[in-house]
Amino acid sequence: MKATHRRAIGITLTLVVLVVYSFFAASVGALFADKPWYAQIAYFAIAGLAWVFPLYPVYMWMRKPDPDEAAAEKPPEAAAIRKRS
Repeated sequence: MKATHRRAIGITLTLVVLVVYSFFAASVGALFADKPWYAQIAYFAIAGLAWVFPLYPVYMWMRKPDPDEAAAEKPPEAAAIRKRS
């Protein structure tokens, strides 16, 4: 699968997951309406960052290079560039 297709699928999946997750987080957050302010801050801080963890594998999959790009010439290492100078 080409990288452009993986990115399109990944972006679409990200949007779907974020919409579903935001409704879920807001529903659970409603349970914190009568809690002290520090409990609310703690919940929304955790809920605001938690969406990253299920999507991390998707982002790694999106970043995978195409098979023909992997066979292409790789850029020289920094040490090799310094030696040529």
